[in-house]
Amino acid sequence: MNDITAPFKYGSLALGLAILVPGCWSSRASIPLPLPQPPAQLGSTVNPFLEAQEMGGEANDFVIYQHEFVTNTAELTPNGVAHLQQIAARSPSAPFPIIVEVSEASPATGQPVSFNCSGIDQMRRERIINILTAMGVPGASQRVVVGPALSPGLTSNEAEQIYQRGIGRNGSLSGGGRMGGSAGGAGGGGGGGFY
Repeated sequence: MNDITAPFKYGSLALGLAILVPGCWSSRASIPLPLPQPPAQLGSTVNPFLEAQEMGGEANDFVIYQHEFVTNTAELTPNGVAHLQQIAARSPSAPFPIIVEVSEASPATGQPVSFNCSGIDQMRRERIINILTAMGVPGASQRVVVGPALSPGLTSNEAEQIYQRGIGRNGSLSGGGRMGGSAGGAGGGGGGGFY
């Protein structure tokens, strides 16, 4: 009885292999599907904007404002001296120019950065170059320029409004108001950057 069923077993086995083997060799199975692109890293689209803002803020630290000079002179105030010392310490690792803010009395107000300014601005520039050179800052004469501040300051009316928003009902500074805890710093431009 085994002799009669053997051809059927081998025949059905051969038929099954004949059906299965070509299916494994089909062209669809041999072409690999491309893997999907991995998602972008978290923050990869936002970080360039944040870095640009940070660089702008760092550059603003290298502006010497006109209120850091004694009025109508090239002498620095004590805060101006402290600010200049911080600039000197950071300048070797920072690529930014050192900007002496144009005085309000200067005819160059509103003009782009310049080496050729007149009067008090030129005296202030020379004074800053001399101090930085004495502190050992290389290339001070090429880095110190006269120009407008990178961030405009506040007008007296704007500053007063912001100050009033930060005062509580009892007359003390609350740090609150509609602007939150940053009411005193809105608008920028008012400080020496490192404080």
